[in-house]
Amino acid sequence: MTGILVFCRNCGKQVASAEMRDGLCLDCRVSASLAELRREHARLWRKRERYRSSGANFDSIGRQVARVENRMAEKIRELVSNDKQAGEYLKRELEAARGARYTISRS
Repeated sequence: MTGILVFCRNCGKQVASAEMRDGLCLDCRVSASLAELRREHARLWRKRERYRSSGANFDSIGRQVARVENRMAEKIRELVSNDKQAGEYLKRELEAARGARYTISRS
């Protein structure tokens, strides 16, 4: 049996109504919940690169990056019940975080 298809109010993607929460699809909910962690990841990565280029010890910053990545994984596990799907979301979000490392946002 198929559910009613509705549009996500953020991205406009059409998904089953059972997958919607607060008018958002799972992709948008995951992305929104990880926005702050992605920014933190990018900030720490840029700091790590600055330390590395200046010859300073950057091992502790690498551990901080790993902790942020672990927090991202935990947040995804809270939202996604399927482990395989959660792994795919984590991979996608880490790629987005790594891609945003050198993007300077104007806040």
